[in-house]
Amino acid sequence: MVLGLGNRLMTDDAVGLEALAAFRAAYGVPDGVDLVDGGTLGLDLLVHMEGYPRVLILDCVTTGEAPGTVVRVEGDAIPTVFAECLSPHQMGLQDLVAVLHLQGRVPERFTVLGVEPGEIGVGLELTEPVRRSLSRLVAAAADELRGWGVVVHDPV
Repeated sequence: MVLGLGNRLMTDDAVGLEALAAFRAAYGVPDGVDLVDGGTLGLDLLVHMEGYPRVLILDCVTTGEAPGTVVRVEGDAIPTVFAECLSPHQMGLQDLVAVLHLQGRVPERFTVLGVEPGEIGVGLELTEPVRRSLSRLVAAAADELRGWGVVVHDPV
């Protein structure tokens, strides 16, 4: 599963959804690889993630890097990425990761690809540094899936 997260009404918080849409438009993936717009569901995503051995999350993340930096985090390091929540959906995502750990249902491959935000506030547009990094995030998602052995068809 490739899971795009974010809020389209909150500037750079929308980058995960924008990346998912750009990935869907540019690449093809085989049956069995689901591209899911998770929006702001947070903990409600638990039922949607069941049965997936590999989950790739696309989202806005804060690590202290410069705005627009593409960040990759996997496995046990994921909870620390969401320790500093940027938006309400990430509070739910922090809970989701905790529940997956408590239930022993963490996917065998669990990766977050994100972009360091420039601004999180009410607005419909990504900031310039985040907008410029969108293509790098999409390419990183394709590379991640290829690393998992998924046949990702090149951009159209």
